[in-house]
Amino acid sequence: MIPVALYGVDAEMCERFFDALPGLVTDAYEDRSYLESLYAVQANQSIEHVRIADEWAKRAPYAWPEDVVNEVEMVLRTTTYPDVSLLEHLMTLDDVDAQRVSEWMHFATNQFPIYSEKACQTLERMGLETPYRPDDIASYGLYVSRIEGLKLHAPAAGLPEIGLPRTRMLQLGLERFE
Repeated sequence: MIPVALYGVDAEMCERFFDALPGLVTDAYEDRSYLESLYAVQANQSIEHVRIADEWAKRAPYAWPEDVVNEVEMVLRTTTYPDVSLLEHLMTLDDVDAQRVSEWMHFATNQFPIYSEKACQTLERMGLETPYRPDDIASYGLYVSRIEGLKLHAPAAGLPEIGLPRTRMLQLGLERFE
């Protein structure tokens, strides 16, 4: 049964994707930068997660006053998967968009997927309208929903068990799927 988040998906293409997925992500453990960043994250250090994610993505480090740091930390700690609505507030900060917020949330939780234009394009080819709009948190919310639908729909052999977040495996697979 196809989850509601995947309503309208090209079922044959989706099945081809899951057949190909294990082969598409076999090198995921070779991304040392990602692995080191992922395992550097420790519980209850929300603002440290932001620094780790920004370093991994090669972004300029944030330079916020203490009240903004406290606000960011509060939002990161209170946001629960898969709801992205509280994250919209973070996009009012300079140089922060849904892509960057998705990186923060991915490293902080291992649940939220990293927002990816190539992954959105593959979802679109699968028949799932998933626009990539970094200035719109709702489009990221739709992307989260699509990735969650794929996790729910994945056949047992379709998602490799390799010890990395499933959302990362799906995102990488979507980016690499032809």
